[in-house]
Amino acid sequence: MKFIKINAGVLGCLLAVALSGCDKNSSSPAVEDAKKSAESATTAAQQGVDKAVTEAKQAGEKVVAETKEAGQKAVATATEQVKAAGGDATAVIAKVQSLVAEKKYQEALTSLGSLKDVKLSDTQQKVVDGLKEQITKLMSSGAGLLGK
Repeated sequence: MKFIKINAGVLGCLLAVALSGCDKNSSSPAVEDAKKSAESATTAAQQGVDKAVTEAKQAGEKVVAETKEAGQKAVATATEQVKAAGGDATAVIAKVQSLVAEKKYQEALTSLGSLKDVKLSDTQQKVVDGLKEQITKLMSSGAGLLGK
């Protein structure tokens, strides 16, 4: 009995398929609507991706510009600081030279000590080293005693 019911069911399905027709050229309105929906969804998704890419690119360009500007400001500030430090060092060296000329060796050494944390150019460093050596020699020879 089960066998007859199964065969009848299979035969009914085959008959329904045969009667509905399998024409490849005709398509139902539901299929056309599905195709249109899929195409519009694809277009909308592509537009969304394009917009996101454009926004990301603009944000990246903005960050690059801001970073470049900050870097330029930092370089300018550092350059000003180096120039100021160089100017200060030059003034201190001139002061030390005048103190040596006045035979105030201890004051000259104290002034040179203020340059220990300053970044000096090679030329300035040579001048400072020469002054230290000169002052030390003059002090050890007793010449400093006359200037006090």
